[in-house]
Amino acid sequence: MNRRHFITTVSAAALLTIVAGCKTEPDGEKFVGYWKSDKGNHPVLVRIERNGESFLFHETAWSIVGKVGYRTRTVPAVIKAADNVLVVADTVHLAYDEKEDAIVSDRMKAHRITEAQYESATNKT
Repeated sequence: MNRRHFITTVSAAALLTIVAGCKTEPDGEKFVGYWKSDKGNHPVLVRIERNGESFLFHETAWSIVGKVGYRTRTVPAVIKAADNVLVVADTVHLAYDEKEDAIVSDRMKAHRITEAQYESATNKT
């Protein structure tokens, strides 16, 4: 009886280790990358990068204040409650739409682009 108990315990521990190891990416990794909004003549460009356990959200957007043109601002962002929500500067909630590979908020929708596309777009600004 002790041998059966031992085998069952070892099998259960092995199964739990395998299941726990199935997660392949850290929380919020799907947000990391380069994004471009679907906004007409002056799309918003976004770069999200890891900063330890949190993130840095770089937004390059058209500005008419002062010198007209694109301006970049960087603010902190963190994953909150749900793994599918990134909170930017404690105010904006971004959700990740896996089907469209897009980030969505109440004011913006942006699709993933490559680093080369991002660099090309920011050099034009």
